[in-house]
Amino acid sequence: MLNKSIPYCIYRRLWGDRKRFDIKPDVNDPDWRVWLEKGYSDFYQNTQQKGIGAWVCKLAYPVISKVDFHKKSILEIGPGRIRHLRFMRSAPQIYEVCDTEEKCLSMSKKVLENAGINNATTLLNSSKKPYLPFSNTNFDIIISFNTLEHFNLLDEYLKEFQRILKPGGKLVGGIPCEGGLAWGLGRYLTTRRYVYRKYRINYDKIICWEHPNFADFIIEKLDKQFERQFLKLHPFHWLPIDFNLVASFVFIRR
Repeated sequence: MLNKSIPYCIYRRLWGDRKRFDIKPDVNDPDWRVWLEKGYSDFYQNTQQKGIGAWVCKLAYPVISKVDFHKKSILEIGPGRIRHLRFMRSAPQIYEVCDTEEKCLSMSKKVLENAGINNATTLLNSSKKPYLPFSNTNFDIIISFNTLEHFNLLDEYLKEFQRILKPGGKLVGGIPCEGGLAWGLGRYLTTRRYVYRKYRINYDKIICWEHPNFADFIIEKLDKQFERQFLKLHPFHWLPIDFNLVASFVFIRR
């Protein structure tokens, strides 16, 4: 990826000041506290759920139509408003959602109930990362949209996914092309400015903690721990990661 050859004075503005800040958040950092208390929820509602942010997120959603959900047990990590639900062609037996925030789970549950889908919710304890409170081989499918880039314990979470998936079970979802040129430039021109203007915090610091994993790193880890069934870059699938915004995928538990 081109980020390896770009001068660091430019790099840090596109992908964060990663020489200075570790991928693990400093919980006592004043910018991080402002981000969690005032910025996080507002930011995602105002930049990711409407306008160009919503369009970018939706690019990966059609991958859902490639999977048979009929009478399957589903777990979704960080589901939000489950905007990909319209691509699901068959109803699962149970659709469980998990998140670290109660209000997010309530929102997800309402969406599933309105769709007439049998569902359950699990509130995750963020202090027990990366443990997922589910029994072994419990799910046929795990859905994960725009979450893997956030896990600074990615290897451990993927092992948890393997543990709770049935043999042959699938991991389905999408990630932003973090670390790519198009993604970095897009953020520099939009959300980076938005965050600084509204909250007066150092987003070059926050992004290191919010998105510790680049897309090529995530894909490499997935290939090592799962069997790749499908991977597509969007919107220009014939071009490399640097010129795309999101990747959608289906991986199988061996």
